Amino acid sequence: MKKTGFTLIELLIVVAIIGILAAIAVPNFLNAQMRAKVARVVSDMKALGMAEEQYRLDRGQFTFDGDCGLDGAEYKSYYPLTTPIAYISSVPSDSFSALEPKFENMQTIKKGLKPMFEYTSRVSFGPNGTSQCINSTAVYNMLGAYGIEYIMTSLGPDADQDYPWGTDGAQGLRDHKAGFIYEPSNGLTSNGNIFVLNSQIIGAGH
Repeated sequence: MKKTGFTLIELLIVVAIIGILAAIAVPNFLNAQMRAKVARVVSDMKALGMAEEQYRLDRGQFTFDGDCGLDGAEYKSYYPLTTPIAYISSVPSDSFSALEPKFENMQTIKKGLKPMFEYTSRVSFGPNGTSQCINSTAVYNMLGAYGIEYIMTSLGPDADQDYPWGTDGAQGLRDHKAGFIYEPSNGLTSNGNIFVLNSQIIGAGH
């Protein structure tokens, strides 16, 4: 009996079909991964926001932030949420911040620490605050003028700090409309950060 096999044309057709399926499936898979990561970041930020609210109810103010954004500052910011009273069982890290090649994050990673969500609170810049920034009073007044008590930030899928400090940034957050806010409708990996402003999510479709 004569044995038959696949012809070259048949093999080429199969390879072409596999290539077409891969071209369709791989982007969908990557998009699904990105959506899942964004959803996880938003969920973690909501949990931290709830912990901040509970802390404020007990202490009358939100937590202080670290010293002017220096390396490891976020650990000082979130530490009071875990001890002596556990408002949250553990502080989650920002998955997107781990991708950022900035010096301070690289130093944080080298120390074996997780990159946290960036955090700034108005109380830190006030008369009894902890901030050593030169323009502490100006920052305190600016945040107050726009009704901002604290800002929590995820770098978003572009892994870059897009938020412009100053009145433009504060106004953009207050109005929930600015180019530095991440919106998936602009593309899953588009520019922009995800924020919690006074316990409200801004960005990522919120």
